[in-house]
Amino acid sequence: MKSDEVVERIREDVNIVDIISDYVALQQRGKNLVGLCPFHDERTPSFSVSPDRQLYYCFGCHAGGDVFSFVMEMEGVSFPEAINMLAERAGIDLPKRKGKKFGQPSRKRKVQNYLYKLGEFATKFFSKQLENQKGRNKAVKYLRGRGISEDIQKEYRLGYAPDSWDTLVDLLKNKGVKMKAAELLGLVKYSEKTGNYYDAFRDRLIFPISDFRGKVVGFAGRVLGDGHPKYLNSPENPIFHKGDIWYGLDKAKSEIRRRNRTIIVEGYIDVLACVIHGWRETVASMGTAITQRQAKVLSRYTDEAYIAYDADEAGLDAVTRSIPSFVEGGINLHVVELPGDMDPDDLLSSDDGQEKFAECLETAQSSFEFCWQQAAKKYDLKQSEGKSKALREVADMILREEDSLVRADRIRTVAERLSVPEDAVRKQLNEWNRMDNRHKQSINRHNTKENYGTESLEQKSAAWHAEREILRIVLQTDDYAQKAFEELTEADFENKVHRRLLRSIFKSVESGEELLLDSILKDCDKDERRLAARLTMEEMPPAAVDKVFRDCVRVLRRRSKEKRVQQLRDIISQKESEGESVPSEILKEQMELLTDLKKSRV
Repeated sequence: MKSDEVVERIREDVNIVDIISDYVALQQRGKNLVGLCPFHDERTPSFSVSPDRQLYYCFGCHAGGDVFSFVMEMEGVSFPEAINMLAERAGIDLPKRKGKKFGQPSRKRKVQNYLYKLGEFATKFFSKQLENQKGRNKAVKYLRGRGISEDIQKEYRLGYAPDSWDTLVDLLKNKGVKMKAAELLGLVKYSEKTGNYYDAFRDRLIFPISDFRGKVVGFAGRVLGDGHPKYLNSPENPIFHKGDIWYGLDKAKSEIRRRNRTIIVEGYIDVLACVIHGWRETVASMGTAITQRQAKVLSRYTDEAYIAYDADEAGLDAVTRSIPSFVEGGINLHVVELPGDMDPDDLLSSDDGQEKFAECLETAQSSFEFCWQQAAKKYDLKQSEGKSKALREVADMILREEDSLVRADRIRTVAERLSVPEDAVRKQLNEWNRMDNRHKQSINRHNTKENYGTESLEQKSAAWHAEREILRIVLQTDDYAQKAFEELTEADFENKVHRRLLRSIFKSVESGEELLLDSILKDCDKDERRLAARLTMEEMPPAAVDKVFRDCVRVLRRRSKEKRVQQLRDIISQKESEGESVPSEILKEQMELLTDLKKSRV
């Protein structure tokens, strides 16, 4: 199969909606689907996907293109690497070129792929050890004692690391595995004293940690006995970044979407306990404080989250520090208050634990109420300074609330609790908001600038809009590509990106084949793909298409004539300054053009 055939096969077999749904929570809106853009921060969805045209476009940051563009931007890979990834997903065999597989990955991607394969190999090794008699006495007894069945054990691919210093090391060496890679993944450690590698996990229950796609990126090992530390985790590496990962998300994401909520807990066992009792939408953070990147990942699947951390001081502090991440991610957070010093596993294991946990979820506080209560405990609300600090703690949650009624209610509530006028609260919030916006303005201007290689004055010109409108009509309406080919040339377009896109369209017309968007996009660069995606997905004006097309052609022809008149004037001026006579054909052409321009204004 040739490389062009591979690309076409991927376009046919891979649905862009399926790919983007792994990263963005999409909702039907008319014939398209919309969601929060994964390429910039936003609270209101401006990211649109067209199943019919197999394109995406963000009306906020102007990212856009086809399925290849999306994978390239989202994963930070080259076009050949995007082909490789999509072909693997679709089960398409790639051709070889000069002994190398098509879409040969970069060095960074090679390292990542090697670690993925090694993670999968180690997962199978640990799982097999758990199934063997050697691991059954401690590990299986522990799991069954926690109510974790063999089915859950297999679903979450739990394993056991034998009580040995070299079982895994010897196996990896026999398989020719690079020890440096195994060390990166946290499977082995190097002893400076002996000069040898040894097993990092020994006599531990193993929890494979996967990314949202289900690819193993690291491991956590729980001690089975009195050893320390209680949990031993893989270090961060090229495929494992704790600030991006949720334990169990690959298993929970479909249920999260179905129920439009997720439950967040601290521990791996807490996740399994919730799953056992029917809450399959449960995930665990990879640290106590949740990052903005983690919140962004969750926002692909839901905008509602319930956080059920331990009720001790450390747990409450972790919740407080995590709330800004959820606010930034546009997720409505509810704080679950567990009784005593219990964690979810403790509560679910107690008498009537399932009913109690369900009640805790039902009575969960809003993050606003939780933050206010924490602030009220921290500051003296009888003093002006304490009132100001307490208000500052909840300011973002008030200012970022999009529902005006909810925002007004929060302001009224805070004013009553602080015993101050509502206007004073509003004035202070507005002042803080202005201060914060000054720091963000330059960043926002950069993020929302449409980089199509055009000057701002050019964007306002009639000719610029005419170029844009002609491209929109050609891309959305049958037969107009041929009309544009007959009536225009590339030279009629001044904008560089417009001209390159027109060139791709004309190339398809000249080929004599059916004009398909795929055939146009295959030769386009990033800016052209973005522009094509935008023009394809924007609504066509209600006016008669043919009239709009003719008017735009006239605008471009007029500009071409005006440019030619200016060129002739320059030639005439130069001839006169040098004392030479001006050729009659030049004067005649100038007169004819000026007459035409005068008539076109009538």
